[in-house]
This record gives sequence, C-alpha cells and structure tokens, in this order.
Amino acid sequence: MDSHRRVFEAVTDLISEGIAIDLVTVTNQMREKRLFKDESRDLEYITSLYKDTVPFQPLDYYVRRVKRISDRRKYVEALNQAIDKVKIEPGENDSVFSLVEQSLMDISRQERSKGLRKVKDDANALIDYIKNVVAASQNGTGGINGLKTHFTGLDMATTGLKSHELMILAARPGNGKTTFALNIAANAALKERKTVVIFSLEMSRIELLLKLISADARIDSYALKAGTLTSAQMTQLKDSIGNITSASLYIDDSGYLTIQEFSARLRQLRTTEEVGLVIVDYLQLMSDPKAAMGGRQQEVANISRGLKQMAREVGCPIIALSQMNRSIENRSKDQRPQLSDLRESGAIEQDADIVCFIYREEMVKPPEELDPNKRGMAEIIIAKNRAGATADFPLMFNPKISRFDNVPL
Repeated sequence: MDSHRRVFEAVTDLISEGIAIDLVTVTNQMREKRLFKDESRDLEYITSLYKDTVPFQPLDYYVRRVKRISDRRKYVEALNQAIDKVKIEPGENDSVFSLVEQSLMDISRQERSKGLRKVKDDANALIDYIKNVVAASQNGTGGINGLKTHFTGLDMATTGLKSHELMILAARPGNGKTTFALNIAANAALKERKTVVIFSLEMSRIELLLKLISADARIDSYALKAGTLTSAQMTQLKDSIGNITSASLYIDDSGYLTIQEFSARLRQLRTTEEVGLVIVDYLQLMSDPKAAMGGRQQEVANISRGLKQMAREVGCPIIALSQMNRSIENRSKDQRPQLSDLRESGAIEQDADIVCFIYREEMVKPPEELDPNKRGMAEIIIAKNRAGATADFPLMFNPKISRFDNVPL
C-alpha cells in the first residue's frame, strides 16, 4: 500500500536521526520530505495509526524544531530588510551588499560557531583535564582517569576507558570474548557503580545473567544449570543474585538490531540514565538496511562508524565484540591474532580507538605441545591504542565459572 510505504519512509528517516516517533514528528517529516499526496487524507490516515499507541514526548525534538523555525523566521525578516536596503540604501553597491551580508552573518554566527572555534576557548577545559590527570596519578589510582575495568593490564595501558572511545574486542569462537566483556560489565556496574547497557544479538538475557551470576559467585555454570548445588553454593548463589539484580544493568536481547534502532534506544535511555558503558555482542550481527545495498563491506563500515558516533554522542565508552577471519587458522606457525584478522577489518580498525584480541594457546596447540604454564591462561593483546601504547598481558581464565582474573603479582 502506497500510504504505508510513505509513512514507513518517514519513520525510518526519523529513527536514523534519533528522533522519537509520534504524530507530530511523523507529520512534520512527511511534510518536509514532500511525502504527502493528499495532505488532509494522509493526516487522517496517520492519526488513525497513532490513536492506539502510547504517546511519548520527545522534548529535545521540539526544542530543536522551535529553534529551527525561529532561525528561519529571522532569516526571512533579514532578507526582507535586505531587499528594502538594496532598493533604497544610498552609496556604492559594495557597501550595500556588505551591509546585507553582515545582517545574515549575524544570525548564523551562533550556529556556525558550533563547528569552528578558537582554541583559546578550550583553555579552561584543557587545564581542568590536566589537573584531573595529575590528581589521578597522585591519589593512588595509578593515573587511571577513565572507567576502570579492574583488569590491571588493560587499565594501565589505556588509563581507563574514556567517554568517547570505541573498543573492539575480538577472538575466535570459544576463546571467551563474551565472558571477558561481561566481566568488564560486572566490574563497571558493581565496583564503579556505573549504568551498563548490554546489547546481545546472540545469547538470551537469561543466558547472560547466568554467566554474570556464575562469575560473581564463582560457581561452575554446569552445576548451576544442572541444579547440582551444595548448600554452601546455594548461599553464594543467593548473594550473587542479589548483587547482579541490584546493579544498574540493562540487557537488550532482541536478536535483530539495526544501527538505527541501537542509536534510538541509547538516546531514549540517556533521557533518564547517565550511561557509563555500552557493550554490543557482536558487531557483525548488527545490520544497516540503508547501507545494505552497497554490499557487506559498506554496511559494516556504516555500523562501525555509527558505534563510534554514539560513543561520542552518549559520552561513554562502547565495547563492540567482533568476529575474526577463519584465515587465522591456516597459519601454521603463529596463530596470534593481528589487526588484519578482523572480519571486514578496514572500517572497524579505522573507527576503533582500541582493538583487543584474546589469544589462548591451549585452543590452538595439541596438549602434548602445550607449555604447562599456559594451561588456564589467556593473553590479551592490545593491537591498537589510539591514545597510548600497544601492550600484551596475561589473565587467568576459568571457562567453567565464566571468569577472567588478574594474574597475582
């Protein structure tokens, strides 16, 4: 049906722009995009669609729209005055045109200043930043001025995850990338008291919660699922359920998720919560219908760019899990992952501020060739760190309890 198509086009445009869907926003979008054929009949149709929905007042949208209309009215007024000046102002054309240009520039100066700013305007912010860095170095936090993951090697290399950063966490299947991300999420929520949002496109929320509880209680996840728990473990389990369910954790396990839906849901949550960390499991399962026609490479490029933009917009780090190419398995000598092993690596590598790999030697070597010291160990490889140096560091890994731990000094 043609009316459905036109309304749907307006709705998808609004979602991509992060604007909430309601009667006013859809109507305005259709009018501005010239999607109306018979405006009175189309308005009646849209109203009939909207009457059974729950209204939500997107205040930001209305503020922006009022501002835009106000600016345009000022432009119209200035143009009318300019016409009068051109007609009656004495003097040479150059001076008349200069007056007209100045009146228009005065209106647009405030809006344009959002893009180009003199660096002297940043002096106070720069001084405050340096003060915070120095304070973090002196107060026993080891110079960590971002979000602490409580994994010592990662925190030391990055000085904590920053509010604008996109971190890519990649590994071959079975190496524990979801577990590592969940451990970071639990540390941020429980130890740093941050609001953490998890978008899971592969596992259900119950599966994720079981992993979180298993790691917090240090209980074998198989025993947890099988129900073969001792009385002591039951006590630990109750405590952990209380810990996890009282934390400020949000889980979206919709399964299918476009980058537009991801952005819209984060923006909506931000109206009520100060988001401290976002995790996406995993990047290649996201989609972008608008870019899909350009091929998978273009689609992934749009998704990774969208994730980076949302980290800046929401003001919190985003950790996106990523697949790796199977070609790594064909390397006979060294199967340690590298940046080129990222699937659709070009755009992901470019957009990421940090790229981490998980490498477990026991997953690639037969038992008789494995160094005994490598059993139960994982190596975290920081292959890219835009704000610092690359580094490698070991962690202990126990898949039975879904947990990574620092290696004791």
